[in-house]
Amino acid sequence: MFDNKYLYAVTRTRALEIKLLDSAKVERMVEAKSAEDVMKILAETEYADVLTEMSNPLDYETVISKEIESTYNYMREILPEPELVDIFLLKYDIHNMKVLLKSNLLGEENDYLLREQGTITISRLKEMLKERDIRELHPVIAEGLEEIFRSFENNPDPQMIDIILDKCQYKAMYQLAEKSRNAFLRDFISAQIDMINVKSFLRIKEAGLGRDYLRKVLLTNGKLDIEYFSKYLDEPLDSFKDSLWSRDFYNVLEEGLESYYKTKTFTKLEKLADDYIFNIAKKGKYVAFGIEPLVGYLMAKENEAKIIRIIMVGKMNNIPNEIIRERLRDVYV
Repeated sequence: MFDNKYLYAVTRTRALEIKLLDSAKVERMVEAKSAEDVMKILAETEYADVLTEMSNPLDYETVISKEIESTYNYMREILPEPELVDIFLLKYDIHNMKVLLKSNLLGEENDYLLREQGTITISRLKEMLKERDIRELHPVIAEGLEEIFRSFENNPDPQMIDIILDKCQYKAMYQLAEKSRNAFLRDFISAQIDMINVKSFLRIKEAGLGRDYLRKVLLTNGKLDIEYFSKYLDEPLDSFKDSLWSRDFYNVLEEGLESYYKTKTFTKLEKLADDYIFNIAKKGKYVAFGIEPLVGYLMAKENEAKIIRIIMVGKMNNIPNEIIRERLRDVYV
């Protein structure tokens, strides 16, 4: 669909798509003999500038972080509605909240885990949580934090921080997408929620944690509601899989479960679920004008970060190339 207000942003972003890591570059990185050699390959790409700030391969997270930060700044600059970027930045705020709350609960200092990206600076977030002054946050996030503060007094459980804030994150993201009145954004967030719920359901079922825990963990605003998952909690996994044969993510579940039966891990399912969501974002390549190409590019840069991280960790830990290759996500170009 032609949407004139995104014309300038899409035109500029199309010129950047050709600079994304392609499958040939990724394969060269996988075949590289060392982490240092991977960095040399990245020096031939858009990462060249940020690599100058890197003294050794262990600084690769700094490189990734700076590139992601630059991408989000670019999106804020070109989008006619820069607030839409907050939908995708929210996960960094939530991550930082988790780190700070757990540090407080456990009496530890874990600032090295904090991420500079986000809609709120780290210093401001620390101040807000210390003073419990959270009025400027999205109402859903503020409500979740209030629940956490109350639970700290009676039952300080670090796991509840993750459960509550994960639910708040995706509920807020969905509400922001709805507020934008953009069907693609809303459906994109809803698809992520479905994938997360499917993975949570499978783990909860296999661990025998029961319906109360299922209801506590599952996210709202997916295409599959909580009652649907609850109905299949006591049924065989294949019955749950077969009930979804008409869904477009059926192949993800089928192949993921096949791997689980062999390996007893959901590693393959995690990768397939990531690729499924990424392939929705990739549809932006085929939309002439609209927000889709911009979301696609943003997700492509996030995906690059995952690819670089997987390869660097693999090289530094002497993981065989075949294993690294199996863990990699799709590329955008």
